[in-house]
Amino acid sequence: MLPITPQTIDDICLYKFIAMKKIDKLCSDLHKAQSQPLNKTASSNNGIIDLFMKMLTCLNIKSDERNINNVINNLAQIDTDALNKTAMKQTQDRKEEIKIASKNVKDSHYQIDVSKDTIVRKGQNLFMVSCYARDAYLGRYLIKRNFLYTTNREKSANEAFDEIITKVAAIKDRYYQEIIETPQILSQIRQVLDGVVSEIKMEEDSIATNINRQNAI
Repeated sequence: MLPITPQTIDDICLYKFIAMKKIDKLCSDLHKAQSQPLNKTASSNNGIIDLFMKMLTCLNIKSDERNINNVINNLAQIDTDALNKTAMKQTQDRKEEIKIASKNVKDSHYQIDVSKDTIVRKGQNLFMVSCYARDAYLGRYLIKRNFLYTTNREKSANEAFDEIITKVAAIKDRYYQEIIETPQILSQIRQVLDGVVSEIKMEEDSIATNINRQNAI
């Protein structure tokens, strides 16, 4: 369920819900593809891989092509009968927020929310590590990234969470030490997220623009 107040909904939960629906569709389509005969002109394995890559492209999702067989096998083990009953298991969640307040009035403040959520499907777990960076002045999300890990890779999910927190905190320190300027904050966060290793990545970044508050008023 999405947290709703009289004024608004929790938009981070909404973005996560959208990401999970994409994974639901991917897993469902993968199960359907494996249950149907493939084109006889190609081997069964190559046919599944080609179809899977097309599905990823349609959903704007990326995966490591070097381990694509392992990704397909891991996702195929997920029970798709419960896809519409997906729930988050709160007891294993991790969440941390990093705020970067601007040093100049004309610059924006940034709020970076990092979380690790356990998605439970009939006893099987998927782990989703998310990073959302919001321009606190405009209230707009400029970075939205989700990284998915299957049941046997919870350790990797925790390592990804820790890596993002550590490196974003280092970016915050460099900003306050005047080693980097405001426009470099988001670009460096993107570089950190580009280096995160996961079985599936979802990138929905917005185009950042420099806002001068004095001109905006």
